[in-house]
Amino acid sequence: MNASSFLINAQLMAKLPYDPDKDFVPITFAASNPHVLVVSPTLGVNTVEGFLALAEKKGGELSYASFGIGSSNHLAFEMLKSTYAFKMIHVPYKGTQQAMADVMAGQVQAMLADLPAAGPHIRSGKLVALGLAAKRRSPTFPDLPTLGEAGGKAFSSGSWFGFLARTGTPVEVLGTLNREINKALASPDIKARLAERGMETHGTSSDEFAAFMKEQSARFAEAIRISGARIE
Repeated sequence: MNASSFLINAQLMAKLPYDPDKDFVPITFAASNPHVLVVSPTLGVNTVEGFLALAEKKGGELSYASFGIGSSNHLAFEMLKSTYAFKMIHVPYKGTQQAMADVMAGQVQAMLADLPAAGPHIRSGKLVALGLAAKRRSPTFPDLPTLGEAGGKAFSSGSWFGFLARTGTPVEVLGTLNREINKALASPDIKARLAERGMETHGTSSDEFAAFMKEQSARFAEAIRISGARIE
């Protein structure tokens, strides 16, 4: 199984022991979960419009958290800044929990968080959710608008997971893996378990997953260019 970081690392790091284009072949796109734009309750805003107005006024003073330089939510926030034309200072953390804890406490003002991780804190009121970075609303938060609905500009980002095999794997084996994994992903039990965590199951053909990864790779390349991120 691979995740979005698989493609990010290939473009972010100077040296890697693998080439994602040459060493692996896609099997299926398994599941994804969207990012949600959350802010600290201390910020005093509860709409995308209010957030953008404040960022325009005090962008040089406000900061956003990420899980680390080059993480999916770091690059996504840089794309969000570009899409909505505002400025904020990046504060990288070494993991999810401390980043969200500091947003809740108001040490930093915002972040794009994975919906499953942020969900309990949104429900408790410790985080204010402004919009979902997705094309449609989440069944687990049906009242939470997408950023496109709330801010006027469509924007999608999040974490995703899929299955790959080593290049050279027999075609018949790839076909069997695709069928069996997709069968599992389509089962009501698996779909329900992942949905409870804010995740959507997919189950695609290998060609569809290849096209998705190509699109994601191009998007990550643009985000890395905008952010200037690089890890040696």
